[in-house]
Amino acid sequence: MTKNQSASECLLARFLEQETLTLTINGALSTRNKNYPIYRSSCPADDPRRGEFKDSLRDQLSCMLEEYKEGRVQDDRHFANIEDLSSTLSKHHHEILENGEFRISIAQKALNLYLKYCWARGIIEQPPHCPIDDTVLKKIKWPGPKWTEICTIEQYRHVIRKAKAKANENGQTLACWELKIWNERK
Repeated sequence: MTKNQSASECLLARFLEQETLTLTINGALSTRNKNYPIYRSSCPADDPRRGEFKDSLRDQLSCMLEEYKEGRVQDDRHFANIEDLSSTLSKHHHEILENGEFRISIAQKALNLYLKYCWARGIIEQPPHCPIDDTVLKKIKWPGPKWTEICTIEQYRHVIRKAKAKANENGQTLACWELKIWNERK
């Protein structure tokens, strides 16, 4: 391998990581639920604080990835990571977030979607959970609130229990089951 090939490979890896983070953030923040917006109405789309928030989300996700690269993160640690992501971003960006918080629903979507992309890229082993969204909730016949309205880790835990039970019925892990139903919906 030449020096130029090595430099090109580094640039490609960085490009893929940045694109993965962009896809993740766009996917997690593009909720259509007008009753549960992410940002306060006093924070317009062109407010630079939104960009700062997205940069913080990128940084947090990147930092969390190292733990997932080291080995399989179990449920309790994953739940704690989702709570940590929610609380850290709420603390630092409360002034622009609706009700001053980065809801558990959006935090789980961001972390789980990022891990799904990293799994697809071969960077980590299979993630412990999957992105919870309307597709998953319909498949498990969830009687509770929409995914964007899940505000507590207890609600999220309940969804995960039901989704895992459904995946197990099909002899699959949660991540593989979600990947299958996501691909079938297209």
